[in-house]
Amino acid sequence: MSHLPIWYLSNINPALCNDVIAECAVRDFEMAAMGEIAGEKNSQYRNTAIQFLPTGHRLEKFLIDVAYTANQQCKWDYLLSDNEEIQFARYTEKQLYNWHTDTFLLGLKPFDRKITVVCLLNDPAEFDGGEFKVKLYQEYVAPLKQGSVIAFPSMLEHCVTPIISGTRYSATIWINGPKFR
Repeated sequence: MSHLPIWYLSNINPALCNDVIAECAVRDFEMAAMGEIAGEKNSQYRNTAIQFLPTGHRLEKFLIDVAYTANQQCKWDYLLSDNEEIQFARYTEKQLYNWHTDTFLLGLKPFDRKITVVCLLNDPAEFDGGEFKVKLYQEYVAPLKQGSVIAFPSMLEHCVTPIISGTRYSATIWINGPKFR
């Protein structure tokens, strides 16, 4: 079956990744919730500690640029308008995020998430498990290393498999646009 690319890969300097991890390590985390309003917590489905980086964080412009480049080069051609804050996530032993999408097509918000951009901040050698997968007709494992950035349509199912040992750090931003029609 022929289709447009399911993802776009880029990368950032690992030194910046290490700086972001160190910056976030001294801040408080909260357990992540799910849903359009982020009110539901279900540790069997999503078990992740998160925090949000401030608007204008030095990582923000880069991740947004990756999204716009992906939108053009992959020919997704989504109408894009704004972005949400960067979510910094920490996954430790047995933590995961099961299969899900990042857009809520029947949601009540006046916009939809169009592109998700995820950056793996640490070296995969620092953890076992924690694979990032995307699904379109079949499962694909994203070939991520420290500093890898992956952009993909927010309506595609994706997951982070359970961490067996170690700690996995990532940063995610969502680029929004007018409701899908």
